[in-house]
Amino acid sequence: MFTFIHTSDWHLGQNFYGYDRSEEQCDFLSQLADIVRKRQPDALLVSGDIYHTAAPSNAAVNLYVNAMLDIHKACPTMAIIVIAGNHDSASRLDSDQRLWQLANVTVLGGISRDGDGHADLSRHIIKVGNKGIVAAVPFAYPASFPLTVGASDIDRSQRQQAYFQALLDHANSHNDNDLPVVLMAHLAVNNSDFTGHDRNMMMECVEIDALGSGYDYAALGHIHRPQDVGERARYCGTPIPVSFDEQCEHSVSIVEIDDHGTMPRIETKVIKNLKPLHTLPAREPVDIDTAIGLLQGHNPNEKSYIRLNVMVDRFLPNGALQRAAQAVKDKQCRFCEIKKTITAEERRHTTQLTVEQFNKMLPIEVANQFFIDMNGSPMTEQQQEMFNYAYQAVEKENRQ
Repeated sequence: MFTFIHTSDWHLGQNFYGYDRSEEQCDFLSQLADIVRKRQPDALLVSGDIYHTAAPSNAAVNLYVNAMLDIHKACPTMAIIVIAGNHDSASRLDSDQRLWQLANVTVLGGISRDGDGHADLSRHIIKVGNKGIVAAVPFAYPASFPLTVGASDIDRSQRQQAYFQALLDHANSHNDNDLPVVLMAHLAVNNSDFTGHDRNMMMECVEIDALGSGYDYAALGHIHRPQDVGERARYCGTPIPVSFDEQCEHSVSIVEIDDHGTMPRIETKVIKNLKPLHTLPAREPVDIDTAIGLLQGHNPNEKSYIRLNVMVDRFLPNGALQRAAQAVKDKQCRFCEIKKTITAEERRHTTQLTVEQFNKMLPIEVANQFFIDMNGSPMTEQQQEMFNYAYQAVEKENRQ
């Protein structure tokens, strides 16, 4: 039997509305070490987004390094396999992968290639003793996957699926003892529950069939809500919420598979959040005075992050943010933001553009009109300069 813990999307180093989250992230990692110590699994699979940014702070890196060493000490025989997510720097993770092998940790930041630029499949196949085989695939854009040796040239849109299938075929061709085969990947599968994500910021989605066939369990990362996708694939979700909209139970998944071809058994181990995220009120928005009243009545001793859910005609009343900050002055909670919902009457008064009108507008004109609708005044000259600088930087990157 192959027993492993599936976790992902730690987002270490996240700056949350200006607040440092290292205390609660350290608490999660301590909980994870305790789970490892008690369960003594064969492997720990970390399916990407270890860090929140590609250039994490020294404090975030130290948190990661110390936690991984503590987890290794909790079960020295356990294999630890880490792949990069879209928030991670592949080169940063790859730079010290040989050093991590001393702690039984395999790190894969990027897709391995041979001297001719073809896929080096063997680098992504990790055999965990006589328990199981892991086919680990770090994040890459679909068109960036390399061809396998001997494969005829195929359209770039098909390379990802071809790579996954070739990798699984390679793993199974060396699986003489019918060990369970686990696929690791960091990507977005169509028809998943994206609640908590900004869909406009999502990477390209793929069909579940793009993962190929021949795996017993797919340990997926990227989507923050824990869920099964298909019969044998799962997102374990974030261990602690990354945004206010991630209102779900956060956990890690403990998986057992008897033999290749058998169904996995999945247990969710809930992670207690040291500093929960609350929206007041949780469902329907209210006027600012009612919201401030809820904030004043919030538990003064709870260490939490607070967002107010407010209905406005168009703009927040003067002094609303200062009133909210004053309401938590003597509390342990941290006020973060006011979520504004504009009344239906005012929404009818916002600027409506036809597709033809929109297509004729410059990016700065679109941004300025949106700014006017949201704030009642145009962007300042400095704000327009900042927008143009950011837009030009993105355009330059897209051309490269």
